[in-house]
Amino acid sequence: MYWPNLRRITIPLVLFVLALFLRGYSEKMPTAYVGLVLQLPFVLLFIVSALCIYYNRSRLFVSCLTLGLIFYLIQTQLQSTLNDPSTLMVYSLITLLHPLSLLFFLLVPERGLKNRYGLILNLSVLGTFIVSVILFHYFDEELVVFIGDWLQVKPFNGYVLSITASTCYLFVFTFALFRLIKRNDDFAVITVSITLFTFTVLAFLDMPNISSVLFSVSALSLIISMLGTSYAMAYRDDLTGLLGRRALNDRMKGLGRQYVMAMMDVDHFKRFNDTHGHDIGDEVLKMVAKQIGLVKGGGTAYRYGGEEFCVIYTNKDLQYCLPFLEVVRANIENYSLVVRDETQRPKTKSEAKQRRGSKTSRKKPNTVSVTISIGLAASKDRSTRPEDVLKSADVALYKAKKEGRNRIEF
Repeated sequence: MYWPNLRRITIPLVLFVLALFLRGYSEKMPTAYVGLVLQLPFVLLFIVSALCIYYNRSRLFVSCLTLGLIFYLIQTQLQSTLNDPSTLMVYSLITLLHPLSLLFFLLVPERGLKNRYGLILNLSVLGTFIVSVILFHYFDEELVVFIGDWLQVKPFNGYVLSITASTCYLFVFTFALFRLIKRNDDFAVITVSITLFTFTVLAFLDMPNISSVLFSVSALSLIISMLGTSYAMAYRDDLTGLLGRRALNDRMKGLGRQYVMAMMDVDHFKRFNDTHGHDIGDEVLKMVAKQIGLVKGGGTAYRYGGEEFCVIYTNKDLQYCLPFLEVVRANIENYSLVVRDETQRPKTKSEAKQRRGSKTSRKKPNTVSVTISIGLAASKDRSTRPEDVLKSADVALYKAKKEGRNRIEF
């Protein structure tokens, strides 16, 4: 598990606290601004929906439409007391269907918006909400009694949401956190944000302006998430997760007077790919990138391209950087990557059961290891161009290759 992935929900949590503060302040807001605040969630959700269309994100698009529909129902159908059967039915419908829809979005894969799959996803989720609302206008008294007993609202003083619906939201929130920790799933971050904001609105619906303020800040959180995703698409390498070549080029424009650049290359990587295949080669690149990304001393790691990587230290000299890079080189040299032989894997469950406990299942797994060569170069003064320092680091890298590889030269 990768607990650092939880840092991705820092911004939604900060915005959530900010939303609670703004809600309290909104009670003192001049009447002239009330109408503007009521329209703000629709404007912000429209912006998110437009970004979803641009980036072809189907699940977030439907989630935004669902949030807009819920806010519309709150403003038009839930402004009277929940003792009214019609109001109670609409509220109960929202608290039941929304967490289920979020769970559904977490489980289905992202396949884009501009295709038949995106159209079916939109129609199925939104259609369920709309048709259910329409049908519930023709309920009978027995259904009201059943819903009231099953989704009993106001279980505590000041708390509106039923225990059943609260449990559903808690399950979705926990499951989204698990997906974030385990897989670093982008949509899991979005689900955590949506669940937290919507749950708070529905649980404390009696508070003035809570829906307009929290839905506005929730939409703002989604906009920030979309911008963060677009940044990652532009600046991060898909395979390794490190900052990519574009980020490196931008960083080089703002380097100061003193800095050190390290160019790194996986030794004999082409031969390794030819021997073990590109799939294993990709796993090796991920392992190498992870170790380089853990470099200490304030260095920032980048994937330069192919099997080449770069690390930049600012306001440091060569002697300072050398021990940290030596640790990286040694860690990669000593790392053994387990290689699974797919041809030897059992094809059926019964075959796998027979192998359990046998001698073949206790064989030492095949492992591979690689080494890297590192070239270092430092700037001389402010007149030194970063491109020249990078070229010097590249020359030092080839010197390390020539001197026998698995070493550092500068």
